Amino acid sequence: MTASAIAALTQRVTELPRLPQAVTEVMLLLRHEQLSVQRCIALIERDQALAARTLRLANSAFYGVPGRVGSIGDAVRLLGLRTISGVLTAAALHHAIAVDACPEFDFERYWRHAIGVALATRALATIAGGDADEAFLAGLMHDIGQLVLAAYLPEQAGRALAMARACDLPAEQAETAVLGIAHARIGALVAAHWRLPSTITEAIASHHAPGRLAESQVPCLAGLIQVADAIVHALDIQGDDAEAVPTIEPTVWQRLKLSHCAALGIFSEVDRGLHGLSDILQAA
Repeated sequence: MTASAIAALTQRVTELPRLPQAVTEVMLLLRHEQLSVQRCIALIERDQALAARTLRLANSAFYGVPGRVGSIGDAVRLLGLRTISGVLTAAALHHAIAVDACPEFDFERYWRHAIGVALATRALATIAGGDADEAFLAGLMHDIGQLVLAAYLPEQAGRALAMARACDLPAEQAETAVLGIAHARIGALVAAHWRLPSTITEAIASHHAPGRLAESQVPCLAGLIQVADAIVHALDIQGDDAEAVPTIEPTVWQRLKLSHCAALGIFSEVDRGLHGLSDILQAA
């Protein structure tokens, strides 16, 4: 793939439609830590599609109160603004991009994987003392570059997917070999275009290579995503016979110090969340 082709792809990213105003303002408020909950509730209430998605999410079995959340205010108090904005952001992008031209790209598997990683990253962030809601959004968006490649470069993306399966290669290695660019870089461009918090943009960019940690460091968000990604691959939630578990930066794994009980808890949360959220979020 030539430099001009990469530039053209980058330009396509900048032409993605704007996020709904409610989601944009929530993101802006969260970034500056000036939470005006009532303002955000009012904006969501004014957008019928966003309101319906928010209530559908809050009433999912995963949150334990199916059918009992009747107002946006109650939904925000239950879920938190970061979780709501994260889900609505991902839903907006998925509805804006069509991948029909790339038959090798399985959207259902991609979506299940994204939700699984979001759930696992949130659980790991809780254990590591990080921001669980931010981790959920980062995990949900971590492979968004794959969606963009399948939509805008379907032939090349299809070849990369076929190479990854045939040669048992990580997706990013096959993408670099075929296209000269990997999905993490594209995903970071999308996150920057939509003005997501810089911590999330950076995590998306480096989730396959979070870097080694010094002895005193705690795992960064990219490191948590890398571990979550490996966990979800190991659980084989995509049902892919050729699926391989990616490697983890050893220092990230060592710093987490996951007990057997904690690991089982994460597996259980991912499994429960997938059953409770997959249909809800895909419908969003």
